[in-house]
Amino acid sequence: MNHDILYDMSTLTFKILKRIHVIADEERYGKISLLAVICHTFSTIRKLLLYKYCYSSFLLEPLNLKVLRATFWRWMGCKVGKDVLIGHSVSLDYGNTELITIEDKVIITNCCILLCHRRDMAGYKKGDVSYDLPYIHKPITLRRGCQIGMGSIIMPGVEIGEGAIIGARSVVTHNVPAWAVAVGAPAKVIKEL
Repeated sequence: MNHDILYDMSTLTFKILKRIHVIADEERYGKISLLAVICHTFSTIRKLLLYKYCYSSFLLEPLNLKVLRATFWRWMGCKVGKDVLIGHSVSLDYGNTELITIEDKVIITNCCILLCHRRDMAGYKKGDVSYDLPYIHKPITLRRGCQIGMGSIIMPGVEIGEGAIIGARSVVTHNVPAWAVAVGAPAKVIKEL
């Protein structure tokens, strides 16, 4: 088959999906093929089912242990080290799990959120429609032994250093150095250990 025809079909697939508001990021998906859409859909459904079990399992709840959740996160595509503990009701960006790295002995307590994408507000101005803004996709890295307090939100592009502690209900928008305590919304370092 001619490569030009394949390219035209890819761009047509993107145009159709953009028109029906399924995707908007041309840089990331501009050359997506119909087969890639189908594969991505099934992959996302698989990740969603695993995520739903980890988030709020009603089936076999006594077996839904913090260590078991880390195994499921690996199956979803996250890079998860050894002895990682993940509390209940922790939300992750299951469509971008490959962007999440969690090193050994990290503790993520209950009700936290890990986001790997957000709208790009850089060019947003009066009269624009926020719905049309593209997305920014950036990785999250949780270094060895850090602890994320209950209800905290980790934003895209953030690295939390080794041994750092994030206070409960913090919104982490910038990197946190190793062996520091950060709290607040937005989180600020209040103490270096």
